[in-house]
Amino acid sequence: MKTTVRHIGWFLPACFTIVLALLFPRPSVAQGNLNALVIDPSGTAVGYASQGVGWSFVTTVDLFVTGISSTAPQVDFWQGSNQVIATYNYFGPYYSGGGASAPTNFQTVSSLFLSAGQTYFISTQQPGFSSAVIVEVYGLYPSGSVYGPKTFSISPYLSQFASYNLSSNGQWSSTTTPASDNVNYVVLGPNFQFQVVPEPTSFELFLLAAITWLFLKRPVSNFLHARQILQLF
Repeated sequence: MKTTVRHIGWFLPACFTIVLALLFPRPSVAQGNLNALVIDPSGTAVGYASQGVGWSFVTTVDLFVTGISSTAPQVDFWQGSNQVIATYNYFGPYYSGGGASAPTNFQTVSSLFLSAGQTYFISTQQPGFSSAVIVEVYGLYPSGSVYGPKTFSISPYLSQFASYNLSSNGQWSSTTTPASDNVNYVVLGPNFQFQVVPEPTSFELFLLAAITWLFLKRPVSNFLHARQILQLF
């Protein structure tokens, strides 16, 4: 009788541990880092934004942010347009004179999980919006920017891109006129790298299904019976 009770005692914690391992996101090691925006590295038109700049996107998969680049020291990630969920310090280089140093120099950061189907913003600015930010202008591939032929493309794991200015009071406004053109151009300050959270393997799904079947197969009466046996000792 004691063996039966002990068997039941380890079965539930074991099932719970395995289910948690399957359900919680895991960093992807094999795939490596991917760029959110893929930038033409040969340089483009350069200017200044009086306060901050950034862009919005929707994730199509679960992912981990692993690195950042920027034309200013502070990089923020936002849930929607009004809630900062992570702040990073970027240590440069911000601009080398060639117009493309920041987009190709990524700094590793502590990972940030972004959930699929959610709207996020990324911004860069001087601490306290103390001075202007260097920006680089790119046009969506393949058309390029009206200010030069340099282009950018968006990772297939992101959608609904749009470029924005950010004011010191947290207000976002389009970087283009008309405003609707901000989906075709980026006034680039920040960029980031990420890893896709891998989908469960066929074996993991099979294991989860088997555990669920075994758990549901055990009648509740078995547990009540075991409890009664414990009370006799």
